[in-house]
Amino acid sequence: MRCIEFINLHKTYRRGDVKALDGVHLRIDRGSFFGLIGPNGAGKTTLIELLAGLKRQNTGQVFFFDREITPESFAHRRRMGFVLDQPLYFDRLTCREFLRFVGVMYDLPKADVNNRVDELIRFFDLTEAADRFIETYSKGMKQKVSLAAAILHEPVLLVLDEPFDGIDAASAEEIRQLLLRMNGKGVTILITSHVLELIESLCTECAILHRGRIVFQSRMDELEMQLQRSGDNERRTSLRDVFLRVTSADRPHKSLSWL
Repeated sequence: MRCIEFINLHKTYRRGDVKALDGVHLRIDRGSFFGLIGPNGAGKTTLIELLAGLKRQNTGQVFFFDREITPESFAHRRRMGFVLDQPLYFDRLTCREFLRFVGVMYDLPKADVNNRVDELIRFFDLTEAADRFIETYSKGMKQKVSLAAAILHEPVLLVLDEPFDGIDAASAEEIRQLLLRMNGKGVTILITSHVLELIESLCTECAILHRGRIVFQSRMDELEMQLQRSGDNERRTSLRDVFLRVTSADRPHKSLSWL
């Protein structure tokens, strides 16, 4: 069963001069851990912002569990969690206040909110800073607050745009294991990242978005078999090789005159 499907999505900026999305077709099945990768400016963040209702497509359709959703649809977003490229929170609230506010917005029982907030603060190592204003936090700490807010209400779909940006290696591994446990319990996860090794280690399926179009899509197990067949004995072919092959064909060779 599909969780999300984008059908023929188009999105332009500057009165149509810039095509962010150029007829995107993409299906994400329920329970998958889906990696969306692509060069800078490929349209990944725009696609997520359309799903979050922060932007409107020019044409095309978006389906969530077989129901079409529009920018005016709100009920479906109660079942989603987002970590956006530009996280949204109130800087003049403390972490504890902000997470409690998020819980209230999702109509969670007060006792559940308090318990979950306390657990999330401990899990993300924010105990010492929990009662300081978020504006005093480092980039990585703010990212942890965004992750905590995204999972507080137990979403069925978790959408993560570069979620590990600024987070230290030890915390990143704990979060990675948490995401795998959530996915194991049936949560569908859509993640974007420029760290292709992360996509390989986490995802069950991936797609490459390039110049506003999906130019490659495969299940990771099928891709692994294809790569093993195409690689030689000296060097294992990787997702990075596939990425470079499908996104670099039309890029000119570059060099610096003094190097």
